[in-house]
Amino acid sequence: MDYSALREKINSMQEEILEGIRSCMQIESVGGELEEGAPYGRGPKEALDFALNLGEKLGFRAVNVDDKAGYIEMGDGEEMAAVLGHLDVVPAGEGWSHPPFGAEIQDGILYGRGVVDDKGPTIGAIYALKAIRELGIQTDRRIRVIFGTNEERGCDCIRHYVKSGQELPVMGITPDAEYPMIFFEKGMTTVIGGLKNPSQGEIKVLEFTGGTAANIVPMYCRLVLEGEHEIPETEGVTVKHENGNTVIEAKGVSAHASVPELGVNAAVRLLKAVRPLKTGGDFQKLADFICNEIGEETNGEALGICFRDEETGETTVNLGVFSYTEEKMYLNLDIRYPKNERKEDVTAKLEKALSDYGLELLESRSTDMLYIPKDSELIQKLMAVYEEGTGTREEPKAIGGGTYAKMFSNMAAFGPAFPGDAEAAHQPDERMEIEKLMKSIGLTAAAMVEMAKKAV
Repeated sequence: MDYSALREKINSMQEEILEGIRSCMQIESVGGELEEGAPYGRGPKEALDFALNLGEKLGFRAVNVDDKAGYIEMGDGEEMAAVLGHLDVVPAGEGWSHPPFGAEIQDGILYGRGVVDDKGPTIGAIYALKAIRELGIQTDRRIRVIFGTNEERGCDCIRHYVKSGQELPVMGITPDAEYPMIFFEKGMTTVIGGLKNPSQGEIKVLEFTGGTAANIVPMYCRLVLEGEHEIPETEGVTVKHENGNTVIEAKGVSAHASVPELGVNAAVRLLKAVRPLKTGGDFQKLADFICNEIGEETNGEALGICFRDEETGETTVNLGVFSYTEEKMYLNLDIRYPKNERKEDVTAKLEKALSDYGLELLESRSTDMLYIPKDSELIQKLMAVYEEGTGTREEPKAIGGGTYAKMFSNMAAFGPAFPGDAEAAHQPDERMEIEKLMKSIGLTAAAMVEMAKKAV
């Protein structure tokens, strides 16, 4: 295969492509309140309208799927290959040195929320279709660019696309991760365990809080006990007496739940420090469970859910959020596992482990793993496109995180970040070098053509 002419065509369109991408980035498409004609808020709907209007303006068939999703399409054939991208973005947050929705270019770098995740590569895919058409490249399948508008808040957009009876692609990519491509995404189970209306013990617990989300290693934990108790301070743990009570605080190191071994869990650090002090009651059950069954392990060994697979990695367990009030005592566990584990087994073993400590499984939800064999047609096509377009040979990746690819079968994450790139998605000053952005669009275009060819 030789896609040099397609790359040259796309590079010749750079000014036009950047204008389209920047215009979309300037739309503050953060999810918001339901409005008439805007189920996920005004911003995501405006971004969807922009993409559909752009596709129509360039001469493609454009379809709005109930203001939740949409697509543009080119070509003929009974089957369809797709690029799936999302146009909604996370809030800007603090710490920017460039306007988050300004789409400014400085020193060859495009700054702004969505340039990487996913507006840059998704709008770029529209222009990739234009380049394919103008070069007269023939394909066996239709090529569709599908736009979601609710990825950052649960992916209801593409669930609706499927439920409403829209055509499913025979294969596809999403520019929602990194190159060379992702062939496996771990299965994920979130478990909430604890008790409602917990009973106090010999030492009354006034407060136990920490964590911001199940998928983040908590960097702060606070425990307040009635009465003054002598607890030695240890690394990251401070103790003080206030108003006749004992306040223990711990600081940890934050990390994503897909790599919890890179963090230090503040709750584990705190509870180990106070372990010699027996509170009794239901809080003691929670503390013992955390210290004995989780502790500093991050692979679920003590819980009996540690599975290892040479191809797809090993189990990870993260204690993300925890709380104690008079109404409810709970902990939130984020568990991710390789292809040789089943979600039913994970849930059953967690329920048994909680029960052994007198705790209950209050809630459980799972997301299936995504596994596309390395010898499949899709993986072989994408790896060939990457090697031809970059001149480098890499191995496809297995990750603990999840991408938009899970919305369809036989779809894989392909770009837009290149090996060695610093994490930019969801960060202040989200950015991408224009040279790499154009290179990514060229790879997307080549992947579109390859996926739209039937195997001989």
